[in-house]
Amino acid sequence: MYKLFLSIFLIVSFSLFALESNEIKEVIPIHNENIATEEETLVEEVEKPKNNYNSEELKASNVISTNKDLKENKKEEYASDYKSEEISDKTSRVTALGSAMGAVDLGKIEERKFRIGAGVGSSNNNQAVAVGVGYAPTDRFRVNTKFSTSSTSKRASAISIGASVDLDW
Repeated sequence: MYKLFLSIFLIVSFSLFALESNEIKEVIPIHNENIATEEETLVEEVEKPKNNYNSEELKASNVISTNKDLKENKKEEYASDYKSEEISDKTSRVTALGSAMGAVDLGKIEERKFRIGAGVGSSNNNQAVAVGVGYAPTDRFRVNTKFSTSSTSKRASAISIGASVDLDW
């Protein structure tokens, strides 16, 4: 039973972590011949603004440019707030998944015994549930696995697999 469980554990572990290929890929240089050098670039002279605006023209141009700037700033602010909320939500979801896994206590399992555990975690309106199974084929060697999923997102889940050995020093 011990050898069967250990072989299944190793097969699952290798299939989870062997997703990347170990091929060395050639790096393509960044140099582009279409980019002009400093000597080849053209410098255009910008027309100097006239110095004699009357007060009405000056006010109108300032109001137009100020309104335009405000609209652009609001768009940028909305986009950055949305990204910040999205990052915060993902971070809270990961925290909930981790705390649910941490709540699954598989502790010290007796020899040739299974232990099943469950846990719940929450972080900023994100909830997660975790289950775990542990087995001790000997009194010094233990293996465990835990799985957690979030109730607020269909795609948010996490899995962990571990093994531990007691050593005498």
